[in-house]
Amino acid sequence: MLRKIFIAVALLLATALCGAAYADWIDTYSARYKAMEEGERQAFALKEALLAEAPDLKPYELWRSLWSDLSLREKASRAMAVIEALYPEGDPSRWEEVGGFFLPQEVPKSLVALDAVFVAAQSLAQLDDEGSPWLARSLLIDLSRSRRARHHFMRKAPKEYPSIVRAIDAVTGLPPVGGWPMGEIEGELPLARPVHGWITIATAMSEEMLFLDASGRPTGSHGPYAWDRRRGRIYNVNFGRDDGAEWDG
Repeated sequence: MLRKIFIAVALLLATALCGAAYADWIDTYSARYKAMEEGERQAFALKEALLAEAPDLKPYELWRSLWSDLSLREKASRAMAVIEALYPEGDPSRWEEVGGFFLPQEVPKSLVALDAVFVAAQSLAQLDDEGSPWLARSLLIDLSRSRRARHHFMRKAPKEYPSIVRAIDAVTGLPPVGGWPMGEIEGELPLARPVHGWITIATAMSEEMLFLDASGRPTGSHGPYAWDRRRGRIYNVNFGRDDGAEWDG
């Protein structure tokens, strides 16, 4: 009899403890959800303000200026303007629709668009504004919704990426469901570079370069361009003999 009473009491205590833990979890989740709602509201207002502050320059000039001596807010503003100009409806989840080159420089727009998201998120994560980490979080979550962008540029990310998402999580306390895509680090910002010189397809394959298609987007097969992410260079691919290939290793 005593054993049965002990078991019953133990079950009641366990149920009470589990109920308390569940209630605490609900309270914590509700508080975080409310913080996210408020953060996203502030992020939208900040986005509109940043776009209004951006100088009236063409997307290529705005991208080039991101690597100059600007304040965090100026970088965020200009990067947001590039995002708005290059992505359909300003939506990073539609990265796969961004293609072509800025001419005559021959810089792939798809890589410029990626630079803009990473620079915007990096700047916003450090900016002293209540909405800034939430806007940074939103940009990277949207980018991760592009399957190819997630695979090529978050699971194999530039070296700045891990510190960006750590900074976002430190402020918001709310990483995306399942966590941020993580994996190998290769290369650094800026990702976009002018196409310069020639390389043989054999050398590009032996150096494990990423091929780009005629629109400057990563392709799983051979393409007319080879991107050496580690060295930050993009080459024309010579599909013929080795003669005349200009690769300096």
